[in-house]
Amino acid sequence: MARSLAHATLLLVVAVVAAAACWTTAAGENEEVAEICKKTSYPEVCIATAGKQASKYGAAVDPLAVLNMQVDAFALRTEAARKHLTEAVKTATPKAAKALDLCDSLYLDVEDNLGAARRAIGFKDAVTIRAMMGMAAQDMQGCDEQFRKVGEKNPMDHFNRSLLEMSEICRSLSNMI
Repeated sequence: MARSLAHATLLLVVAVVAAAACWTTAAGENEEVAEICKKTSYPEVCIATAGKQASKYGAAVDPLAVLNMQVDAFALRTEAARKHLTEAVKTATPKAAKALDLCDSLYLDVEDNLGAARRAIGFKDAVTIRAMMGMAAQDMQGCDEQFRKVGEKNPMDHFNRSLLEMSEICRSLSNMI
């Protein structure tokens, strides 16, 4: 009985040590992302969004890698916004539905801008990256403007604010490459 208790204790200790080693590695990767994100305009958003993408980028974490992570997160957020829009239009007033239709077109423009930004990242072309992010920001502001014109609450406001923040983060990161 004492021997089986000793084996169980030993197995528990080994499991705890192995788990701690895995947590340390994951935290180390995120710490590198966090250090770079702290230099952006929205560090908390950067850490939360780019950090989720960190496992895709191997061991080297530099501003260029974090920019890639952030563009990936931006694309996922834009896709989520379009899915939300599809649901929101079902219960929208006619004026709001028309505004949402324009917003959908603007989100498609954002996706095109992100594609151009990805190509520019490959060339380390910070000027083009900043221009693409500026155009993406204008698209979100255009969506918001449509709702101001019709005098209704924008059901995409939460998405647009976070996407604007993400575009600013990408601009900050492009200044580091």
